[in-house]
Amino acid sequence: MAQTQLTSVEPTTTSHATPRHPRPAGRAWVASAAGPGLSAVLSLLVAVQSLRLWDWRPGVPLSLSGDSPQVLMQVRAIMEGGGFGSTDRMGAPFGLNAAWFATGDQLNFAAIRVIGLFTDSPATASAVFFVAGYPAAALAAYWLARQVGIARPAAVTVGVLFSALPGHQRWFQHLWLSAYWVLPLGVWLALQVATGRSVWPARRALRAGTAGRRRAWLHVARTVAIALAVGLSDAYYVAFVLILVGVALVVRWATDRTLRSLLPGVAAAALVGVSCAVSLAFAVVARSGDVVTSDVPAQRTIGESERYAGRLIDLLLPWSEHRLPPLRFITTAYGYAAPPTAERHALGVVSVCGLVVLVLVLLRSVTGGRRPDQVVGALAAFALVSLAFYTRGGLGSVVALFVTPQIRTWARLGTVIALLALLAVGLWMTRVARRRTAAWALAAGVLLVGCLDQTNPGAAPDYARLSATSAQLKGYSAHLAAATSAPCAVFQLPVTPYPEEPGFGQMGDYDHVLPGVAAPSTLTWSYGAIRGTASADWQLALPVDRMAALVPDLRAAGFCAVEVDHRGYVGAADPSDGLASLLGAPLAQTDRLVAFDLATERPDATPPTPPTRDDVLRPVLAGLDSARLQRDDRGRPFQLLGPTATLTVSNLGDTPVPVTLTFSVRTLSGAEDVLVATGLPGAPLRSPISGVDQPVRLEVTAPPGSTKIELASTAEPVDVGGGVASALQLTDLRASSTAGVNVASTQQFFAASPVPSR
Repeated sequence: MAQTQLTSVEPTTTSHATPRHPRPAGRAWVASAAGPGLSAVLSLLVAVQSLRLWDWRPGVPLSLSGDSPQVLMQVRAIMEGGGFGSTDRMGAPFGLNAAWFATGDQLNFAAIRVIGLFTDSPATASAVFFVAGYPAAALAAYWLARQVGIARPAAVTVGVLFSALPGHQRWFQHLWLSAYWVLPLGVWLALQVATGRSVWPARRALRAGTAGRRRAWLHVARTVAIALAVGLSDAYYVAFVLILVGVALVVRWATDRTLRSLLPGVAAAALVGVSCAVSLAFAVVARSGDVVTSDVPAQRTIGESERYAGRLIDLLLPWSEHRLPPLRFITTAYGYAAPPTAERHALGVVSVCGLVVLVLVLLRSVTGGRRPDQVVGALAAFALVSLAFYTRGGLGSVVALFVTPQIRTWARLGTVIALLALLAVGLWMTRVARRRTAAWALAAGVLLVGCLDQTNPGAAPDYARLSATSAQLKGYSAHLAAATSAPCAVFQLPVTPYPEEPGFGQMGDYDHVLPGVAAPSTLTWSYGAIRGTASADWQLALPVDRMAALVPDLRAAGFCAVEVDHRGYVGAADPSDGLASLLGAPLAQTDRLVAFDLATERPDATPPTPPTRDDVLRPVLAGLDSARLQRDDRGRPFQLLGPTATLTVSNLGDTPVPVTLTFSVRTLSGAEDVLVATGLPGAPLRSPISGVDQPVRLEVTAPPGSTKIELASTAEPVDVGGGVASALQLTDLRASSTAGVNVASTQQFFAASPVPSR
């Protein structure tokens, strides 16, 4: 492959016999701005046609499904001066502390605050942010392409196609990830390190003459700005860039063999990492005030790195929403034959060609001993490592096992792979079309094919439906606010853990957020406190299966209204009729939501001894949080355990509480054994167990905070399917107390209640 330099180049169109006359300064500036301007305009046009923005109106969100409700509430919280999603509008009465799911998107949050100066609508602000991501990505990719020596027509192609990757038009529910314009900046850092180009100026340049010193300090400013932009973006993109820079350092070491040559790259990576770490450190501090009721509130698990990784075939198949039905059918049919991954990042035909080129470069280098051009070789190395992290069972799983499972969706590396592949295409276009006319003709053809392949106006948002739903929700919340005294906290049924927990019945994951997105500021909502903390888990002790007992508890906790989402219930389990008999006619309702006034009550419905606020908000909880909850054929909740398990008893109050725990346990192998419980006062409790359910009773005085009870046996694990081995089945965990407080067994209590199945 022809030698390609890491400096901007212009394809020469005049012969050597004809001298090129220098352009006037004004014309030179216009010429240099033409490429970026064209990239931005074309990418914006792609966004307009793929999203059908002529049908959009301010105040209408681009989506209300998936994570979109949560995104809209995050945007509202940021516009109102809160941090990343932290707000008093959710998680009543304690509020939502989103620091448990912190990310480093400070740059994106700042952009939302700026947009918020011109609108008070979260839907409008988030839509503007999302659409602005198209030209931002195009400009960043164009700049990177020019830096690696790609001619202007090809650079425009790279920029526009990168801004309109397959699926980008559907990424509103991942709003912060849609701002992937920082990735070209990170790839530039990695390429500078891998090829030995200047990341920082030489120290002597900083002490040179006036002009040289100015250029050197501008060089420093550029590198610092790029590193900070990456470090203050989404944590996923920070991780991806650090991986690429790590690969670049290995390449540099293999080329130079001196530690000194690695220092510039290490310094750049450190600046990226430290800026992200400082941002996340504030979140760690913000968590300190929460009382933790489980070992890992909102923690991700090792196995999720497998579930959210990608497959190589996903990159090669057409986008699942492709505009051509035959191509769309191929991906759909394959999805039926082999269950699709959680996030499928198709590359598109142009990027697939670029990836093939990079793979061939690697193969030729290994088999033929032909050393590729520095830039192309670095791109190929980056692509190979990115694929190794991207795929199931790859390096991403290694990171989850030995470093952290918090970076779990390795399939998102598909965006990085697409950028590397497009750069390879741009380098090829620069090589084969050296004359200006041919270069622009080739660019137009590749752009046309790529844009038609990567976008589909048929997959644009249904603005009429979104507008109607938004208007209905806004009217419902306004009616509810007008019918209650301010401020008013609304308790939402069914109780659903937050975040990343599937909704009950036919509810979406974050449907409980929808009423609050455009609600008046006088209303707050119970849903949204972080599971695994006292701010959320107090709800697990509520008698959600008995409305006559639930209503006094909600009054005592300070709620003024109770809301029911009909779609969260199945048949007779819907509590609306029971609430209506207790509380009278609804205050407000839609086809799926109904709200009742907790201030109204029948005299005969008042308990003789009403609960206090502390009774409701400071219960004792018990549970096995590490094991997946299931039901047996009798509808009883159970969890499969290893030969050992930890039972956590969390007292959210200030004084010790006597608690009785009961459950049934059996060995899955059918053998007789002994269950030993330690962590209780006195000697360990020993209970005989066998292949049939054996009742176990534990007495514990729970002090404030968490108490760990270790359960151990010598039972042999057996295969329970899916390659998983367990030894014990613990069924129907219950808790009771004579101390006059609410007590519940975490999760199992809820599964046993006649609340809807998932």
